Amino acid sequence: MASKSTKKNPDPDVSNKLDSIINSIKELKTSQDSMKRMFESKLDKLRTDLMANVDNKVRALRDEISMDINRETNRTDQLLTTVQSIQTRLDSLEQDTSSKNSVPLLSHSLYQTQNPLDNPDITITASGLPFSDDENIVEKANDLIRALGEDVSDNVNVTAAARLPSRFSDRPAIVKISFSNLDEKVKVLRNKMKLKQTDTYKNVYIKSSKSRIERLIEVNARAVLRNIPGGRALRVDASGRIKSRNNQQQVDEPNDILPGVHA
Repeated sequence: MASKSTKKNPDPDVSNKLDSIINSIKELKTSQDSMKRMFESKLDKLRTDLMANVDNKVRALRDEISMDINRETNRTDQLLTTVQSIQTRLDSLEQDTSSKNSVPLLSHSLYQTQNPLDNPDITITASGLPFSDDENIVEKANDLIRALGEDVSDNVNVTAAARLPSRFSDRPAIVKISFSNLDEKVKVLRNKMKLKQTDTYKNVYIKSSKSRIERLIEVNARAVLRNIPGGRALRVDASGRIKSRNNQQQVDEPNDILPGVHA
């Protein structure tokens, strides 16, 4: 008598259910991948639109400030023209009269006198320079320059220095320092990292002074960033451009030395 096989065929219903479950899982995974790609695409578009919106607002502010400055410059030029006209008339009057009571001439130094600390082309700022009572700020500035090495101190002349009003009670106020010319300023900025190698000035940071227009643009750009979604993740670099804080460099950019001057 032939023995009967004890192996049973799989239940068709169970097999069909397993296939159905497997297909459902595959469909779910496909749907999740599709949703992920959709969300990533929307986030990329949102990021691009946000950066474009910020750049447009900063550009508009820059143009508006430039227009205001141009108007003020035109008014100043007109005033200077008027004063020069008066100067010419007074010169002519002095030549035509020998009276002791003649109107005195305006001094030419009225036009030539300028505080070197007001000229950003020859001025730097030093933050973190310790404060002391009855300090000689010019001597402190010279000592700071000497810390950059003989190659710098022997070729750089400090023409003026002043400590600005303090904005914080827990840190010394910024010190402005001016030099004889642009080349001296650039030489100091190119060697400023040497301060990190000293015990006295390792916490002092030197930067190029900015003009009034540059400061206004920077302040307004930061105000824009504070008032837009995600603005805290962005920053204004030394040249006024909007960049991500994640890409911030640890070393100063060339523009922090001086626009148009390469290290």
